[in-house]
Amino acid sequence: MPRKGRLIVFLGPVGVGKSTVIRGLANELRARGFRTHTIFIKAFHGPSYMLWLFIIKLLGLRRGWLAPWYLMIRSGMLRLAKALTLISAYVDALLSLPLKLFWVYMLRALGIYVLSEDYLHSTIFDYIFTICFMGKWNIKPFNFPLRVICALLSAYTPDEVIVLIASDHVLKIRWMLRGYGDPQPKYVRLQRIYFSNNIKNTLIINTDELSVREIVYIIMRKLGLLYS
Repeated sequence: MPRKGRLIVFLGPVGVGKSTVIRGLANELRARGFRTHTIFIKAFHGPSYMLWLFIIKLLGLRRGWLAPWYLMIRSGMLRLAKALTLISAYVDALLSLPLKLFWVYMLRALGIYVLSEDYLHSTIFDYIFTICFMGKWNIKPFNFPLRVICALLSAYTPDEVIVLIASDHVLKIRWMLRGYGDPQPKYVRLQRIYFSNNIKNTLIINTDELSVREIVYIIMRKLGLLYS
């Protein structure tokens, strides 16, 4: 009988270790004979991200480590940033996310373990945060795409949700080491509140003092995949 696939979602801010832990878990699963696939499911990705990059290059803005949307806002192009954010929300809700979710659940049906860096929870939060970050403006046009993304989340619920956290001090050190430039502290605090109030039955792991191997062990135990 073929193994049943699973969708395992990793949530948390930049610098918390999602990519590293996913690589470690994927390697461990493959060593145990499980087929795995890794994927990103985020806001402002896919066609939306390409649109932002195209506009940034067209305007001659130097990106560095800043995300294109933050760079455009800091450059004083707020109206353009708002318009692109709205376009991104519709593209994500009606094109990018449905296609990715279809692919994910096809893989899952084939018995593959799909490890997703971020998911629809963080997509919804990122759009809400970006809208608020840009200041007062008409949010009614966002009602439809956000409702669509919420409906997709209800229809495509992950098998496991793992939230990786770290202290503000540790995150700031990691951002400094990698040269990350986005205004993360406020984002992280609000994201913690959002996740704690909107996601149930999650495995929460503090990555401050744990090695990747230790984190993977905790996850494997939660998944029931540790054998004597």
